[in-house]
Amino acid sequence: MTGRGHRIVTFMVVGGATGSPLAAAFSLFGATLPDSLERTLWGRNRNRYHRRLTHWFVPWLALALFCFRRAGWGLPVAAALLDGGEGVLWSCAAFWLMGCVLHILEDACCGTVPFLFPMRRTFGVHLFRMSSRIGEMSGGEVAFTLVAVLLSLAGWVGQGLAL
Repeated sequence: MTGRGHRIVTFMVVGGATGSPLAAAFSLFGATLPDSLERTLWGRNRNRYHRRLTHWFVPWLALALFCFRRAGWGLPVAAALLDGGEGVLWSCAAFWLMGCVLHILEDACCGTVPFLFPMRRTFGVHLFRMSSRIGEMSGGEVAFTLVAVLLSLAGWVGQGLAL
């Protein structure tokens, strides 16, 4: 998926699942981190290692679960964030890391990503093809994003906004 697609889908899915704009915003920060790390680590050799180590869900999910546990499994709340409470900072970190996990799951919808070991077996479902132009959303990606947004919006509205 493109960076734009990752950001839209991640924000809406987390917002729809939690009803929290703050949780959705922090997940948005992690929505493109695996690709950014890939560019930073591999530079010109990016395509050789594309969707390998940085797209391995195991460490991202483990770190997110650790942060959620430290946060007491709670949502970030704006008032607590202003106070700088430790639990809310862990919660923000957890949702930031969940943005990374969702990025990997979204990439698995249009390609393959590592499963249990980063350089071995991969999984993916190829629901749609990507555009050959860099940064351009394909028709399949637009349709996927639209469906994810509509379903998430229904969940978000059904829960109300938790500020």
